Amino acid sequence: MIKSMTGFGISKVELPSGTMLCCDIKTLNHKYLDILISLPKKLKPYEPEIMKRLKNSFKRGRIETSFYIEPDKSSILKFDIDFQKAEEYYNLILSLKKRLDVKGDVDIALLSNLNDIFVKKDTMDISEDDMLMFLRKVLDDSIEKVKNMRIEEGKAIYNDFRKRLANLKEHLTIIKEGAAKNIPLCRERIKKSVDSIKGEININENRLEQEILLFALKSDIMEECIRLENHISQFKSSLEVEEDIGKKLNFLLQEMTREINTLCVKALSSDVKKSGVQIREVIEHLKEQVYNIE
Repeated sequence: MIKSMTGFGISKVELPSGTMLCCDIKTLNHKYLDILISLPKKLKPYEPEIMKRLKNSFKRGRIETSFYIEPDKSSILKFDIDFQKAEEYYNLILSLKKRLDVKGDVDIALLSNLNDIFVKKDTMDISEDDMLMFLRKVLDDSIEKVKNMRIEEGKAIYNDFRKRLANLKEHLTIIKEGAAKNIPLCRERIKKSVDSIKGEININENRLEQEILLFALKSDIMEECIRLENHISQFKSSLEVEEDIGKKLNFLLQEMTREINTLCVKALSSDVKKSGVQIREVIEHLKEQVYNIE
């Protein structure tokens, strides 16, 4: 099954405090597996667990994973009172009033101006086991969404591959039809060149004919056609296997490029050369798509 290396997934889970723990995963193409994790300070202890789950879920690609806290509007203004600190302030103010013999009441209006006796509630104040449970849930949900997106994109790439491979075979058929003419064309071209200088030098006709035939045989392109056809067949069959095939397809395309380059150098027919150029263009398109396959 073809899976794209590009995908995106975002999931949220509500913590007991009412805030939301969010996880975004964005995946891009990369030659190897490259994982980047961004975490709030309080979630840093869970990084090894996150890394382990990501490595078990993806084989190739750049995996950018971000966790963050999204506060619930109703919880933004939730504060606690530091009663110990408030009592200390109260007693200190009473002592100050008595020592300096000043008038005035130590009332709630005075105490409410002491900002540091009001502390914001810790939205992450839950047990490690509970936090790990929430973190796993939001991470696994995001991973699942990314995988589904990569599979859907993989289907589109699969359909494009099938279309391009059919196009390759059409051009290869034209080349094979012209391959039989390549040796006679080469022989004729060499003979014309030799005939133009026959009057200037002594030539052994039998030896000349042997050399012309030998050189012409080297221009045979059927071997390249057969190997190219075999690579196309392997590429097509690889699309149906249930495993990661990106690296294998990339290797096959490199071999196709080598064969078509050799073929185009040997080819003498304009039709064969034209089809060879078109095959190169299709291979280049396939390479771009393969770079995005896991």
